[in-house]
Amino acid sequence: MHNRTTTAALITAGLLATLTACGSGDGQEGKTVDTPKPPAYTVANKDEKVKRGSVDLFVPDATVDSAKAAIQDYAKTIGGQFLNYSVTVVRSDADKVYVCMGEWAKDKQASQIYTGGRIKGDTWPAILMNCPDPKG
Repeated sequence: MHNRTTTAALITAGLLATLTACGSGDGQEGKTVDTPKPPAYTVANKDEKVKRGSVDLFVPDATVDSAKAAIQDYAKTIGGQFLNYSVTVVRSDADKVYVCMGEWAKDKQASQIYTGGRIKGDTWPAILMNCPDPKG
């Protein structure tokens, strides 16, 4: 029995090493999609109510990809007491149009209540992204 456990552990370790190597971003076909590293951002105009919140993130040289990464990064900090949260990325406080806006919902019920079910997800919480990028 001990040999089976050891063999299974070695096979698992080998598969993990193979999967890690495939996702290393070496330009090979079939690699996993890497989430871009979130850019540095400044949090502004944070407004939190009982179950809802919103915030602007300033990312001076934002692209759609970096804006999405910033939204996903910020979403990790949204507390469990919130059901719906809006995260908007702009390049400066003078910009009138955003690069990306992510609308976050804690679960399917919150999506129904706060967004009429617009936010959909296989896993929750989920984010619906809208990225018009006016200057991109």
